[in-house]
Amino acid sequence: MIHRSGMGMTTEGSQQRMSDPLGEVKCVEDLMGVLQSVGGPEPRWYRGHTDVSWQLTPSLARKREWIEHEVLLLKKFKQNAIPRLVTAPSSEWEWLFLAQHHGLPTRLLDWSENPLVGLYFACESDGGTDGRLWFLRPNDLNEKSSPGSPEVLLFGQDRFLDSYLPEAARSPSPTQPPVAAVATRSFGRIVAQSGTFTVCHRSFEPLENVHSGSSLDSYAIPLARKAFIREQLKALGITAMAVYPDLTHLAEYVKDEF
Repeated sequence: MIHRSGMGMTTEGSQQRMSDPLGEVKCVEDLMGVLQSVGGPEPRWYRGHTDVSWQLTPSLARKREWIEHEVLLLKKFKQNAIPRLVTAPSSEWEWLFLAQHHGLPTRLLDWSENPLVGLYFACESDGGTDGRLWFLRPNDLNEKSSPGSPEVLLFGQDRFLDSYLPEAARSPSPTQPPVAAVATRSFGRIVAQSGTFTVCHRSFEPLENVHSGSSLDSYAIPLARKAFIREQLKALGITAMAVYPDLTHLAEYVKDEF
């Protein structure tokens, strides 16, 4: 059963903010119910936060010095990454995806086309607080941010996206709203997580504040239900070993079995 909270009103009687969760998801069955209720052909992407209060901001925006030195951060990463790679990225976007998935602060925000992967990240750790599962309508976001753009934006093919690259975004030009785009799945983690992205230009306003949050919905994941949901997801094959395809997480998964 889907547990709705307020549905339009806060405790003060004012209108519920669009960024407030629509209700609670307490089990995988609840999530399936939400997905059935929204239905329709419009694609949706998913992102899970273990803390319900976290905003939809890319990691780069979490520290002023990172924003100021974004280009240098990426150059240092490139300088030292080559000896550690079997195959080097072939484009600037591929470098950015690689850096993102190894923890370098970037202007990208990860999403997944798989709702169970989004739910996994919302429950990945207890964290002492409720989690949150975000739903994004990428086509709706792009229609508002870039009217007339292709229905599906692909990094490396739709060239106007290149204005969002770190060096280009620093040049004098009008600030663009964030957009949603897919990438060729050339890295294991993007494949494993059915990964997609939103990308910011020069403004790092939380995505839930962009276009008044009208391209987003979310549901709270109660702290008390996280462990149960993790067990459900494990039975469905959604585990750390599955979403992080590296030897470190494989070892952790095997260790936790005993």
